[in-house]
Amino acid sequence: MKEEYRISRNVRLAWFLGKLNQVIWPGPKSELLNSENELDLLSILPKGWQPDISPSTIPYLLVPSTRVTFLARRYRFIIELDLSPSTGIVDDSTGEMIFDEVFHALSRCLAGLVRPFNVPGTDLVFQPEIFVTILAYSSIIGLNTHQVIILFISK
Repeated sequence: MKEEYRISRNVRLAWFLGKLNQVIWPGPKSELLNSENELDLLSILPKGWQPDISPSTIPYLLVPSTRVTFLARRYRFIIELDLSPSTGIVDDSTGEMIFDEVFHALSRCLAGLVRPFNVPGTDLVFQPEIFVTILAYSSIIGLNTHQVIILFISK
């Protein structure tokens, strides 16, 4: 999808209905990287597709039962952490403070968000821009506004 703006569900539905019962195929990688189109077809995964199957460039018929996944070049996430006193207790099963587990989970989440990945059915490595805002909540501190810990941008 285009980088400049978010594409609404209506535009995505219109794309699907406009191509319904028509033959579709992904464009070449060189065209996709420089495309100015609102929506581009990156990949087609036939029924029963497995990750070890090589990328497909043959045409397919788009039918009502076809599942379509849209990827954007930018994503925005807001993560709110519960840092209330209840996170200061020790978890019986792990022996760690829940407070520490919150930050371990946040670390794994952020690492997963910024990791590039191959678009299934292609050799295209995809790494969108990621904007993350992390908020902290604590019931002890009665603040009138949300407390932003960090604003993180990945490219």
